[in-house]
Amino acid sequence: MRRYVWRGDFVPRDLSDGPLDVADSWRHSSGRTNGLGLHLARFTRSAGPLPEGFVDKLMPLLQEGELFPRIALSQGQLLLDVRPAPSPRPTTALTYAPAPDPRTQPEVKGPDFAAFSAYRSRYQADGTDDTVIVGRHGAMLETTTGALAMWDGDTLCVPDGVWLPSVTLHQVFARAQRLGIRVERRRLKPEPATEHPLWFLNSLHGISPVRELHVGDTVVAPPAHPCFDEWRDWWWGGFAVELPGSGLSCTAATTSVWTSRQS
Repeated sequence: MRRYVWRGDFVPRDLSDGPLDVADSWRHSSGRTNGLGLHLARFTRSAGPLPEGFVDKLMPLLQEGELFPRIALSQGQLLLDVRPAPSPRPTTALTYAPAPDPRTQPEVKGPDFAAFSAYRSRYQADGTDDTVIVGRHGAMLETTTGALAMWDGDTLCVPDGVWLPSVTLHQVFARAQRLGIRVERRRLKPEPATEHPLWFLNSLHGISPVRELHVGDTVVAPPAHPCFDEWRDWWWGGFAVELPGSGLSCTAATTSVWTSRQS
């Protein structure tokens, strides 16, 4: 892993991170990204505008290999970690934990990372990939690392409640609208997952169908969506090269997506 701090350019750093006020991350595949403008928009919404030249000087550091870079604001400093990306996860296993919500700032990525790590350590079942965050009515809101969506026939169902504005879920939502697919907010309970496809979504693994949902001693196996391959290939086909000087900025994204209470 390579670590930098912004000083008008990216300067290598050895210091460990302090508390993260805001963070964002995405898969960077051989110099290609999917939705980078949306990630920068989400970051700057909480962290403020990026310095001039930040994005143009970022791109050359991310040209080779499968990477999972993270930018962060910590104690007034802009940080960059260039991390290797794991292979995309084709399916996901989740733990449903009816435990107290660990989030303090659910609509900001970064401040709750330590709480999420402790939450997973305490509640996550062996053999599962992540742990669901459950609302006070027992409905699934998101996981500690990604968004959730469920299909009811031809209707795309997103959680009712407050959750991190997910770039990948927004992309799925926008495509559904373009295709004329109905989108509804619902309380997503574990029981319907026995009959309805459930998807895990984030920018590292893309759209990953949930193969198992561990609910106490019961393991729910959601069915496959009949058009999953088409959705998966569409998302992975959205990667493109962003070159220095291309004019990419946080204003490249539509801002209306960031109200997570939207239906």
